Amino acid sequence: MIDTHCHFDFPPFNQAPAQYWQAAREVGVTRMIVPSVSEQNWQAVLALTERFAGIYAGLGLHPCFVDTHTDSSLAALEDALVSRPLSCVAVGEAGLDYFVANSAEMKQRQHALLEGQLWLARRYDLPIILHSRQSHNQLLRVLKAYPGVRGVLHAFSGSAQQGKQFIDAGLMLGVGGTITYSRANKTRQAIQHLPLSHLLLETDAPDMPLAGFQGKANTPAQVSRVADALCELKDCDEDRLLTETSGNAERLFSLK
Repeated sequence: MIDTHCHFDFPPFNQAPAQYWQAAREVGVTRMIVPSVSEQNWQAVLALTERFAGIYAGLGLHPCFVDTHTDSSLAALEDALVSRPLSCVAVGEAGLDYFVANSAEMKQRQHALLEGQLWLARRYDLPIILHSRQSHNQLLRVLKAYPGVRGVLHAFSGSAQQGKQFIDAGLMLGVGGTITYSRANKTRQAIQHLPLSHLLLETDAPDMPLAGFQGKANTPAQVSRVADALCELKDCDEDRLLTETSGNAERLFSLK
């Protein structure tokens, strides 16, 4: 299994990363993508890729951390991408978050950072890891201005129609713990109707705890439970599901 979205530099993982990585490997996780959220944690994320075989990084500027980004952040990101190691396989986490954007100015800053990162992803031929909350339609409009960009909309929780629109725009869809909740009818039904050829497994750990684990930090080992839930929704056996989702991740992120 490949956990395509885990903030492994965050607590509690940063206190005992070897322990958490071993626990994930014991349930079948062989690789993991760790996106960054701001310039301040790029080095921490890259350090994890140097310490643990199978961990890869994304370098980006998250919309929820817009207050930590400066006017020079995009230039710094380009410098980091120019000198990136092979373990840096994506731009991101980037995107839009209208839940936290409480002013027109903040939305404008989010859009500027997103467009800058889409430009960099295309310039350096890297996939982009995208975040979207209460902003799917706005994100789709921005993506149309950047044809040829590939990437993943992580933690997908939209309708089947929206999912198809993102797929048509060149994206994979990250599937996480949301599908383990029986009340998440819209997302579960959407995933049932979307092609397995465009789905990736993820946890978004330590956030997005699975059903039955509310109030606890999510972990990359939980991706096995996400896979179980996805097998049930797609009515397919585990071997096929893992072969398809891992193959999707390998192609998107050019993993060895």
